[in-house]
Amino acid sequence: MTVTLRNLVSTLRLSGKRALEWTADPPVGGRLTRPFYWTVAPATFRRFSPTDFEDPAAAPDQFKIERVDPRRIRRFTPPRVYPPWHDRSASFGRVEGGNWDWRPYDETPYHGGPPMDLFYADRIEPGLLYQAIESHFIDGISWEDTRFVQRVIEYLDDGREFVWRDCSSRADVFARCRRLEDIHQSMRRHGCLSQRELTPPSRRVEGFLRFMQHEIVVDVGRNGDLLLVSGKHRYAIARALRLDEISVTLLVRHAKWMDIRRELADGTDPALRESVGDHPDLCDLV
Repeated sequence: MTVTLRNLVSTLRLSGKRALEWTADPPVGGRLTRPFYWTVAPATFRRFSPTDFEDPAAAPDQFKIERVDPRRIRRFTPPRVYPPWHDRSASFGRVEGGNWDWRPYDETPYHGGPPMDLFYADRIEPGLLYQAIESHFIDGISWEDTRFVQRVIEYLDDGREFVWRDCSSRADVFARCRRLEDIHQSMRRHGCLSQRELTPPSRRVEGFLRFMQHEIVVDVGRNGDLLLVSGKHRYAIARALRLDEISVTLLVRHAKWMDIRRELADGTDPALRESVGDHPDLCDLV
């Protein structure tokens, strides 16, 4: 939907679904009106976006960004479907029960997308992408000698589409590798910043939800495990740089984890407050 500045002002007087429709996309007018959009859209989505949070006292900010030690993130999220990032914009504020957080990745229903062996494993560190980034930036191995890049090229040579971002040729693959070099240089100088920190409002051309999808995204398992959904390249680069913190946003939470949040909010178990320590999804409750 095309949004004008006048439409955007009227959003302040709208409610519910209509307010979300008006703020789905930035206003026309570009750099002059985008900053105003970004003063309205985040609050609008926080207020009106549907969530599965049943207890207001235990409800987290579904769009918050937290600083996290990347070493706390050891596993990929066991995707509900593959690829796990395809429904991110519809998943902020979701709560799911069941055993999804314990499911082996190779039991995931597959619905297209990049080859799973390139980007997923039961744990992050043995994954081909992680190993390639570590080998290149720590051990000085050339990109073409990493198993990840070799597999990407094999898939492309076999005629596979949607292998690694928009790569369709060997030249594209090595251009993508050079992009990783640029990201590495930026993160070495500035750390792992959130997209909000990297991009001023006047330069944010996407709507709020689509913009949020570009953050490093994690799910939260039943015991508070942080499970990587997307942002795998930046995560691996942060680990190669030995960074102490990265910016993440939290997507789907396990129902049993929400029970822990509820108990903390109720204050009925003082020992629980000590046991959860400094978990990044509990900063608002402890």
